[in-house]
Amino acid sequence: MALEIERKFKLKTPSILEGLSGSHFLQAYLAKGAVLVRVRVAQERAWLTLKSGPLSAATRHEWEYEIPVADAQQMARQPGAYALEKTRFFIEHQGHTFEVDRYHGGLEGLYTVEVELPSEQTAVDLPDWVGEELTGRKGWDNESLARVGWPE
Repeated sequence: MALEIERKFKLKTPSILEGLSGSHFLQAYLAKGAVLVRVRVAQERAWLTLKSGPLSAATRHEWEYEIPVADAQQMARQPGAYALEKTRFFIEHQGHTFEVDRYHGGLEGLYTVEVELPSEQTAVDLPDWVGEELTGRKGWDNESLARVGWPE
């Protein structure tokens, strides 16, 4: 088990992605309760991820296991699963890796930025292309985006 500590933001300047190559992801959410169950397919690999309910706005327990791609694709097609597709870009800035997601389908036009941190107290100098903070805000987690779509 690992702790996942991350902050999430809107992307202010999508043009920063010009010329960068990203990785296409399919993410499907299979169950939500005390533990959130997600499968992710990226290129020729797939993972099953379990996430606890939030310990705080930015922190939760996370367990992740690599699984066969065919199994993940089949799980993503199960009745009741909610899926989204996105392209992820990685941008290094002052010792931190920022993950920029460009969403597709019904979420086309949405861009978010996440940064994982070793602790909630870790200071982060945000680049000028990072916008409004979304950490802990209702409707902005990926499961909600997959299930409901654009937040109101």
